[in-house]
Amino acid sequence: MPATPRHQPAYWNWMPAAFALSGIILFVFATFGPPASSSGFVSLLKGLLEPLAPDYLAAKEHYRLSAGPGSWVFAFVLGMAIGGFIGGRTFAAPLTDVPPLWEKRFGASRVKRCAAAFVGGFLILFASRLAGGCTLGLFISGSTQLAVSGLYFGVLIFAVAMLTARLVYGRAGKEES
Repeated sequence: MPATPRHQPAYWNWMPAAFALSGIILFVFATFGPPASSSGFVSLLKGLLEPLAPDYLAAKEHYRLSAGPGSWVFAFVLGMAIGGFIGGRTFAAPLTDVPPLWEKRFGASRVKRCAAAFVGGFLILFASRLAGGCTLGLFISGSTQLAVSGLYFGVLIFAVAMLTARLVYGRAGKEES
């Protein structure tokens, strides 16, 4: 009896995605210079507080060292929003707020999914500030410059992501294998 083909999700081809990411990094480097390590939230907060409390910002070294509005951070965050929108509109599979794997493991609650995404984002932001900058910036900027720290951190990011996925999802989705 011949094996029936498994249903495979329609992912983008890795080659065009790699060229697109390379182009974005090249654009950021060419227009804004090499990215420094900073958090987009701190830059946004600095931009919001500057007209309201300029003396406070001037007295805090953290804000003085952080990029403000109009920096590469703003362009990067805006680019992520635009790229996410384009990606969502061009993806072959229909997008939902609650992915099938999440629904299989935790149920169809949209609130539960959003709460988990918020907690995960908060943990990443907390770790970023604890590390003294944007950890993703270390990976993106450092690895493109072939810095050992950026490459090492990239390996750690993927290892922890795989471990976290296993802890969160368990063996859900593996039954068809």
